Amino acid sequence: MRYASKIILASAFLLITTRITAADIAANATRDVMRLVACMKALDAICANSLTYTKVFEEHGISRDKLDQSVTDLYQKLKSAHGTYSRFDVSAPWPPFASRGRKYVFIPYSGLLKSPARDVSTTSFFIGVSEDDGISWKFVDGLKVTPDNIGMIIPGYGGGRMPPQALSQSSSQ
Repeated sequence: MRYASKIILASAFLLITTRITAADIAANATRDVMRLVACMKALDAICANSLTYTKVFEEHGISRDKLDQSVTDLYQKLKSAHGTYSRFDVSAPWPPFASRGRKYVFIPYSGLLKSPARDVSTTSFFIGVSEDDGISWKFVDGLKVTPDNIGMIIPGYGGGRMPPQALSQSSSQ
């Protein structure tokens, strides 16, 4: 009887520990995505690049320097056009999952980028990628991610549900 009690107690402890770990993972992903959003709102390319997961693109022949330069160029164009994020809201992360030694999480967002020429409203998601079991996260913007190409970012992803996406532009006149 004593042995069975110990097993039940150990199982309960393991279940509680697992739930705490999942909460910590989600909290870490939220912490890091909020840092990324702050970088994006400031149009700070160096900061945003430091939180962007580029390994998947580098594996397909695009250099880190080229990726960094494209973000720098985009933010410079936005600054020149007097573009600013008037709103950038992040929703709670979806439950994290693992695939091929990495942890992943979807984090939905919506934002409004305003400029004198036009406003751009976006609803999409970040794909959080952690290579250290959920302690730290880097992100890929899911705006152009589809069920057909998500396997490039998340190898082995079984075509499960993805957060909604929408992009609309309007003249600011």
